[in-house]
Amino acid sequence: MKILLINPAFYDGNDFRNRFEDYIDWIKGGNLYVAPFEPPLGLSFLTAYMKERNHDVTILDMQGSLMDSEELAIRIAEANPDIIGITAMTPTIPEALQVAAISKKNAPQAITVLGGVHPTLAPAEVLADKNVDFVIRGEGEESFAALADALANGNSTENISGLCYRSNGTVIIREKSNLIEDLNTLPSPDYDAFPVERYIEHNKYLRSVRGISMIVSRGCPFQCTFCAVHQTMGRKWRIKSPQRVVDEVKDLKKRFQLEGIWFKDSIFNLNRTWTKEFCKLMIEQNVDIKWQALTRVDLIDEEELVVMKEAGLTQLDLGIETGSPKSLIRLKKGITVDKIKEKVRLARKHVNVFGFFMIGIPGEDEGDVQQTFELAKSLDLDRWTWSIYSPLPGSTLYEELIAEGKIEPYRLDHHQVHFTEAYEGICAIAPERLKALYREINEYFYNKEAVVPQELAG
Repeated sequence: MKILLINPAFYDGNDFRNRFEDYIDWIKGGNLYVAPFEPPLGLSFLTAYMKERNHDVTILDMQGSLMDSEELAIRIAEANPDIIGITAMTPTIPEALQVAAISKKNAPQAITVLGGVHPTLAPAEVLADKNVDFVIRGEGEESFAALADALANGNSTENISGLCYRSNGTVIIREKSNLIEDLNTLPSPDYDAFPVERYIEHNKYLRSVRGISMIVSRGCPFQCTFCAVHQTMGRKWRIKSPQRVVDEVKDLKKRFQLEGIWFKDSIFNLNRTWTKEFCKLMIEQNVDIKWQALTRVDLIDEEELVVMKEAGLTQLDLGIETGSPKSLIRLKKGITVDKIKEKVRLARKHVNVFGFFMIGIPGEDEGDVQQTFELAKSLDLDRWTWSIYSPLPGSTLYEELIAEGKIEPYRLDHHQVHFTEAYEGICAIAPERLKALYREINEYFYNKEAVVPQELAG
């Protein structure tokens, strides 16, 4: 089968360029949300999996190629695919459905399939769009391959795990696809399928290091109430073997002349035995590459950190989120402000520390935002990224907000669920005021000559 996989952009080409230029100081300072630019690793996993099964697969990465809708239409018509697969998160579902409409217009013969977090959580809502033929829920490799094989051979698609569709006017919703227990059975993601050099250049420009992202694990056992990653990847943490990860790092370094790797896994060092073996191999095999990883504050251990640094770790990315004790409890972070300070001090003895922060959490007032601002200042981090809380379907907080009558189920204005926009009625701060605070905080942290905003002066 001829398969076209599409990565919708948060913003069309020129819109992204303009936004990038407008917020360049924020982006250089660490803000990951005002102009998201991350490689489509999920689609590159899927591409490799389908190619291994002898399908003809191409990725159209609208984001990486700075592609607008007009160019997309031309590229779809030229490709003339049998199947078009589109990935979608909650913030990108409007763009994904627009891509589905463009696909049907320019390749009416193609079957359109949506996958990713939002279609997993709201399959009926997505299938209500006439331009969507199928939804795949959960991890997509096995289900997507089964669908392609069934279509190629004229077989029934009724019993495919995770596959949802319309039948005689009825929407058929199936349970999520089975989780892939052994990630070593998956082929390495196909980095050649998207404009990898564009992402490497982006990292070089912002970080002065030729680097690219990797994902080597799936699943998260923790209970953070704002997060919905467990809905697609499950609560069971699975990771490739240490040697497999080292081999992939070495391969990427050699092929793309890399100086750095960013592990974007929800939690990198959950298993200390695994981390110890990975670091041992990195050192013994003299991989000689800088790397950073995301972890939880309460998983920082000094002995482990020393070994990680010896193996090339230069930065830890920490989900600190808030300096409000009330909000830490609401988010079920399992940490205190004192513990955050203690662990960050420990980490900064050895490596750089990057902090994720969020304001506008349900129940917050300006006093809570002030506490987060003061904490972030006191930690003296190397870099920061700031977001505004957005209600994500599938998260515990989303369900709580529905129960409280703050939002209606699956009636979100998806253009407002963007981590830089303020959604009405979520917290005690009016949306325009929250956005003003967000701008002032960003300007403070990303402008070296900035004066502390009066409203947030400590």
